[in-house]
Amino acid sequence: MNYISVGDITVSDENVVHDSTKKRYRSPVGAVPVGSEVCLRISVRGVKAGSVSLMMLRSGSGRTDRTEMLKVESEIYETRYILPWPAGVYWYWFEVETENGGLVYYGAEQGPNSGLGRLYPNPPPSFQITVYEPDFTVPDWTKNAIMYQIFPDRFASGDPESMKKGLAWHQEKGRSEIALHESWDELPRYEAAHGQEFYMPCDIFGGDLEGVRQKLPYLKELGVDIIYLNPIFESASNHRYNTGDYLKIDPILGGEDAFGRLIADAEKSGMKVVLDGVFAHTGEDSVYFNRFGHYDTLGAFQSMESPYFGWYVFSDWPESYNSWWGFGSLPAINKENPGWSDFVIEGEGSVVKTWIRRGASGYRLDVADELPDHVIEKIRENMKAENPETFLIGEVWEDATTKESYGKLRSYALGKGLDSVMNYPFRDMTIAYILGDVDAMQYKRFLVNQRLNYPEEMYYALMNLLSSHDVARARSVLSTGNEGKDMSREEQANEEISVGDYERGAARQRLAAMIQFSLPGIPAIYYGDEVGMTGLLDPFNRKAYKVCDEEMLSFYKALGEVRKSRPAFAAGGVRFYATIGGVLGIMRCTACGEDVFGGVAEKSIVLTVVNPSAESKHIVVDLCHDIDCKADTANAIFRDGEWTQAAGVFTGKRLKAEAGLFEIEMGPLEGDIFDIKWETGR
Repeated sequence: MNYISVGDITVSDENVVHDSTKKRYRSPVGAVPVGSEVCLRISVRGVKAGSVSLMMLRSGSGRTDRTEMLKVESEIYETRYILPWPAGVYWYWFEVETENGGLVYYGAEQGPNSGLGRLYPNPPPSFQITVYEPDFTVPDWTKNAIMYQIFPDRFASGDPESMKKGLAWHQEKGRSEIALHESWDELPRYEAAHGQEFYMPCDIFGGDLEGVRQKLPYLKELGVDIIYLNPIFESASNHRYNTGDYLKIDPILGGEDAFGRLIADAEKSGMKVVLDGVFAHTGEDSVYFNRFGHYDTLGAFQSMESPYFGWYVFSDWPESYNSWWGFGSLPAINKENPGWSDFVIEGEGSVVKTWIRRGASGYRLDVADELPDHVIEKIRENMKAENPETFLIGEVWEDATTKESYGKLRSYALGKGLDSVMNYPFRDMTIAYILGDVDAMQYKRFLVNQRLNYPEEMYYALMNLLSSHDVARARSVLSTGNEGKDMSREEQANEEISVGDYERGAARQRLAAMIQFSLPGIPAIYYGDEVGMTGLLDPFNRKAYKVCDEEMLSFYKALGEVRKSRPAFAAGGVRFYATIGGVLGIMRCTACGEDVFGGVAEKSIVLTVVNPSAESKHIVVDLCHDIDCKADTANAIFRDGEWTQAAGVFTGKRLKAEAGLFEIEMGPLEGDIFDIKWETGR
């Protein structure tokens, strides 16, 4: 209990209460569109208050508004606050003046800024309200989709002869360092090759777009709706983030013809293709910079008269120029240059528009922090003018609603910029929870915080990932607890995982994936995770696809089927449960008046329960507890129902509820997804 003395008065957290997750204290709960009226309440009991004030601050404004609250019940103070233009993140806390004239402050707990707060003797951490553009929408096809991320060189080889012709084309252009592995089973190169001074990621395995096309039936079995391809434009590396030509598909991948065939067959299979948009920098070996003279064009490195000269910022032409994180191979773009903007974004034949016209369904923006907000907004505007149903994801590593970079709060999540972001905070907290580094209560608080702070449209389209090409694979981390950050590349290359650790990692991965597939948002599978692939940091997280765990593959197929066949996963509301024993519950529901986007006729309730500990846990879950539940409807179903029962999809366990309380026995490292059935009318 937290106590604060104000003269001869002592005030505790029992005396003053505000919980931003409860409609009793904040209505509506969560992010709101501009112009919304929010009712904020605080309970003050056992202490005579001279006055109670709401303090409200919009990020970046430097101005704090004070509103004196009205006493509407014996212990409740209330005010209604209209959140004005412009869209932004608003922060609020309370000041309570006691009867002796002293002040105490009530704000959020440290860390996640939602939920039950506490008292402070000085101005406190604040509660957050995200205020977004009222017309913000994200394409409906994203909101119950499953994504599959592919690093093209490492997934599948479909046309070796075409690939070899592409390799010869690069080598004839002077890129002799590009070399083909003799075997699909080899490790990626991780140190400088013979005769080279530095490590260069120019070793290829020969994966191509035809290989992806041939694997579409496999992806269909996984329930995949969105294929996200790491860069496919012509480049002098295996990762292709050093773009050589934005208007050409790399010939090693099969060129434009292979892209067209993939798009056509993906569309027939009901899948969308999202491309990596690498617009903050180009390669030094490119049409635009042309440092090595490999192209016939007049590049910025060669002449100040180049049409691309203004794309770059030189401090001492030609050798000294701005580059991404100091890597000379990646000259940074001057995003304010009109010529660049016309070529990449706004022109009739711009890069952004060209690939939308050719069938891409959107972009993932690489290093979104390096693109100013107005540039991201311009990309979104031009992309959606071409096709309103396109999807824009940003590479953002932090909470996108409060992200600051280059000295300003970013507008990623406010409705004019990104549709979605890569949810790395989810990845980090989920792994921490499964490994026992944070408990269920802390993890639940994180999940609730994301639910409340993101606009609903974005929340239901977040790219929820466990692995990617930039972090260690989930199976490795969940097997050993090691991310590889303190290891040399040689140590990572030689890392061995014992059979016992690998199997324990499998059990943990199943739990993490159950959470991932149960939350609102887009569960994103990084190629090979579904077959138990391991690997620490780049390039070991980019090994060639190999089936290592058939049982895991079967599990992911089943998980995809479960997600697709339960209406609650499409648009159901969400509630979270956590026990002191470390067990987490996630309920998705369209039966409690919680069909978020409308149009779901079938009433559906699904409860996911996971126990990541090494001990069996006996828990009770109250289905009427916590946020996003319309109490009258929920009570009619759970509290007053004649019976309620649940059947586990994976364990086959059958549970019965008494007055909305489920008793569940979960074994060590065990989880399940329960279909809940009920009757009402008692």
